[in-house]
Amino acid sequence: MRLFVSLPLPADVQEHLELAVRSVSELELVAGGRGGRPTLRWVPEDQRHITLAFFGEVPDGAVDDLTTDLRAVTAEWPPLRLQLRGAGVFSRQTLWVGVHEESRAHGGRWLWDEAAGEGQSGRLVDLMAACEDVGARYADFERRDRRRAHVTLARSRNRRPDDGELSRRAQALSVYTGPPWTATHARLQVSYLGAGKGGTPLHEAVADLELAAQ
Repeated sequence: MRLFVSLPLPADVQEHLELAVRSVSELELVAGGRGGRPTLRWVPEDQRHITLAFFGEVPDGAVDDLTTDLRAVTAEWPPLRLQLRGAGVFSRQTLWVGVHEESRAHGGRWLWDEAAGEGQSGRLVDLMAACEDVGARYADFERRDRRRAHVTLARSRNRRPDDGELSRRAQALSVYTGPPWTATHARLQVSYLGAGKGGTPLHEAVADLELAAQ
């Protein structure tokens, strides 16, 4: 099974983000006005999430033990106060919206140093690393030295570098601010490549992983 751990987005957060996504997805019609195949593949609203750790292929017989170990980790993690803000492009191929973690000490801060473009810090990123540690017992995958919490919105259909389709939308979403929420559970999910709408991956829940009670 192709597995990963995510934080689901609440319905009101999804709906608010969807309004912003619709506004920038229409730029394709305004900017291009061309017929033919769309240049971007948009992630459906119900498939958007914050990825904590991607494990890749995990043997079916190991899923129960993996779930048990993940639950032991998340049960010790306090709920996270989060907010979607800003946007950017990865590798000139992927459009994303950023994740902001509220900090009592500073009243809210970004999870990475935008000026330096380096890795992140914060409880959310620590949780990402902890989930990767668990997954490494059951699957062989590439560990990330730097982690950026984000929600993927769209990917380019073209293999060539971004010709402006993604960067225009990232610029339009750079001022985006979504409603804050408290994340109370993570989710172990299975991913089926190409099985979703428009050839996107289809994600289905395997198990919910509760965070510590407040």
